[in-house]
Amino acid sequence: MELKPIIDVKNLHFSFKKNPVLKGVDLQLYKGEVVSLLGPNGCGKSTLIRVLLKLLHANAEILLHEKPIQNYSYKEIAAHIAYIPQYHNVPFNYSVLEMVLMGRISKLGIFASPSNTDITIAMSALQKVGIKHLASKPFGQLSGGQKQMVLLSRAIAQEVNVFIMDEPVNGLDYGNQIRLLEIIAELAQEGYTFLKTTHYPDHALLVSSRVVVMNEGKIIANGTPDDVITSEMIQSVYGIKADIITHDAHKRCVPIFR
Repeated sequence: MELKPIIDVKNLHFSFKKNPVLKGVDLQLYKGEVVSLLGPNGCGKSTLIRVLLKLLHANAEILLHEKPIQNYSYKEIAAHIAYIPQYHNVPFNYSVLEMVLMGRISKLGIFASPSNTDITIAMSALQKVGIKHLASKPFGQLSGGQKQMVLLSRAIAQEVNVFIMDEPVNGLDYGNQIRLLEIIAELAQEGYTFLKTTHYPDHALLVSSRVVVMNEGKIIANGTPDDVITSEMIQSVYGIKADIITHDAHKRCVPIFR
């Protein structure tokens, strides 16, 4: 039986004030994949994400579970897709548990309060990413890495299978970058699906089943990390020279200074 994509984008075009931003983008996302969306600033990565979340309306056929995304309400989209932004400032000093419980909103009726079941699900999500001990701590007092883990916990509590992450490691120290990538890899093994934007070829090599490269609003490469992340691609997209080396069966991108 042919595997059906969870998200299927065909011939996506989008413009801001008549300036083309996305030009004929085709993209499919399948269950259990970690797809890294790689490309320079301004190439259209974040715009593509906003279109997939129905935050921007574009000229394209976009299917979610074989149904046009235009036919979904925002609440229905939230029942299938969780969005994890790179920055998240909140006006009130919610606790970590309260932040994670916000992931249950799409499951609640109007004016309903979280039940004991919702709290159990939220605590389980915190446990899954290893920060259950922070449940009562104010969100505003957390480090950048801890905040990102909370947002991932909130997405897990949303009980969806697709996570869309916009530069999830941006602003994190090296240790928290690797910890977050490890958790993404573990969740993918459990069947969760990820689409994440990144500026780091090394991260795409480390945690991806597929890499999609964008440049000037177009997808210029789409395949396995080994096939896509090459010295030639780095030179073409970023304008720098780099070697792709292998150490202990792991590949790395090493820039070459002039």
